[in-house]
Amino acid sequence: MKKNATLFILLTLAAVNNSFAQTTYTVNANSNYPANCTNCTFNIAAAATLTISQAGTCNNCTFNGGNIAVQNTISCQPCSFNGNTITMTNQAINPNSNTTSFKNVVLTANGNSSIKANTPVTITNSVFTFNGNSYFNNNGGQLDISNSTLNFFGNAYFNANAGPVNLKNASKLVAGNGVLSSQAYIKINGPALNIYDNASSIVLSNNNNSYYNWASYNSLSNSKSYTTTYPSAASTLNCGAAGQNACGMWGAPTVYGPAALNFAGAASISSILPVELTNFTVSNADARVVLEWSTQQEINASYFAIERSANSSAWEKIGTVAAKGNTAVVTRYTYSDGTPLNGVAYYRLAMVDLDGKISYSAIKAVHASLIKGISFYPNPAIDNVNISLTGNTAEVTIKLMNQSGQVLQERKAGINTTMVSLNVQQYPRGIYILTASAADGTEQTGKLMIAR
Repeated sequence: MKKNATLFILLTLAAVNNSFAQTTYTVNANSNYPANCTNCTFNIAAAATLTISQAGTCNNCTFNGGNIAVQNTISCQPCSFNGNTITMTNQAINPNSNTTSFKNVVLTANGNSSIKANTPVTITNSVFTFNGNSYFNNNGGQLDISNSTLNFFGNAYFNANAGPVNLKNASKLVAGNGVLSSQAYIKINGPALNIYDNASSIVLSNNNNSYYNWASYNSLSNSKSYTTTYPSAASTLNCGAAGQNACGMWGAPTVYGPAALNFAGAASISSILPVELTNFTVSNADARVVLEWSTQQEINASYFAIERSANSSAWEKIGTVAAKGNTAVVTRYTYSDGTPLNGVAYYRLAMVDLDGKISYSAIKAVHASLIKGISFYPNPAIDNVNISLTGNTAEVTIKLMNQSGQVLQERKAGINTTMVSLNVQQYPRGIYILTASAADGTEQTGKLMIAR
């Protein structure tokens, strides 16, 4: 095979080799990774891609930052991935010695790609997405997943023949992304499955997405164990649809979706809220009211309806935002109300799933200012200053004050007034304060420089 010249240019750019110590490479441009490397650290710039184009082994290797394109099989003995974006199509990452770790990693596996773990693996603050027929095989020991989501879409799957498999700190294994043809599944084939907290779970999105486990799984937050074998906690949950087990099939340890398995056991998604909502805030921003929220997970979610009220009892819908649908990844949303009510206004979210079921968020109140904004020009001013008022819907009092707070001028601006001018030629050079205040107590303030 012809050796890639780019590789050797890369390795001479910034290699620091202290005899038998770790060798560090700084990757500032797109480059190729060597077939084999021992005691190597690759610091990859954010815009650079390190391509693994030859099959090989990495003995005690660390990859920090940047992008990694896996175009051939890499064996890790072990590897540490930190802050990387990893993509691979029809290739494999094979942890084969000691503990391989992934931290702050976004990994996308397409086609027939795989992670075949023959050693312990830790995954922290990461999102893995397996598409097509790709898979994750855990064959080597303990798998710790913390604050992370492993998505298996299409016909991808997770298979654990060794363990334990530990889900910690709001971690999720997700089978299916809402596509009805998906046959993605989660299979625990012998090892212990431990769900450590109330926010961690396994999500089965649709009829043909399934969870398979002959043994019980352990909920450590309430010290309970749950079996999915018939008849104790019957595999008949959601059964009977095309491709599923017949209802009442005697020994099948399989649960079909739509369902979730968490600290409380297995339940149909129809009995679970479609959206797990967090961080819902409402705030003033210039002449708008901005709503921001995020979701920890969405199960067959359709959209968010934004509702507003002047009295917290009579509500009107003022807009909608489409939901992701099915995801266990944190998703952030925003909506801007460009024509807010004056005074106190109330907002809430109506979360609507694909079947039309609705759940509501908490109600948030915001005090919208009668004065939406103030600006003035020229600044510095010499003879006159023009005060521009944005969206004032009440009488406004404008004051010019010195640094000591002494009021030098005061003017009234009527409802819907957009411009007021003040003569300032009598004042010495310096910094002054301009304020515009309304009857509701709201106020906009800015600094004006007078120059001579």
